This record gives sequence, structure tokens and C-alpha cells, in this order.
Amino acid sequence: MSFQALRIFIAEEFALDIPADRLTPDLDLIETGIVDSLGVLKLIAFLEGEYDLTITPDELDADLYRSIGQIEALVASKRDAAAAA
Repeated sequence: MSFQALRIFIAEEFALDIPADRLTPDLDLIETGIVDSLGVLKLIAFLEGEYDLTITPDELDADLYRSIGQIEALVASKRDAAAAA
């Protein structure tokens, strides 16, 4: 599964001065100020639309969206669970 769309979204919405290919999987998006609490909500809306998944209330914790690697893992696990159902 490619997450290039995720990187492009983050670069275009939150990190205009950072090219998408320079957003590393472990970059802390919240600590660096790239994504704030409102940004997390925009990010969740993007994930639901782009990857056709539903984020549950238990998954609204901003810490789940702290890095691209964490976001990719969350999306992959939700898609795997949906495929197995």
C-alpha cells in the first residue's frame, strides 16, 4: 500500500516549506508544530476519505497521529481488519 498521498496531503496542508519526500516516517508532526489539534481533525477527515475507513472515537487521540509512521500503521491495521472481516 502506498502512502504517498498521505505525505503529499501533509506537505500541502501543513508543511508548505517541506517537500513531501522529505517528511520522514519518524518526524514528530505535533512536537515540530507541523500539525496542531485542528490539523489532526483535518488529517482524520483526509484518512477517512482517501483510505475509505472510519476512525472510531477511541482513535481520536492526537498521539496516534504523531508521526507518518504511526499514521501509516494505523491505516494499515484498519484496512487489514476490514479485509479480514
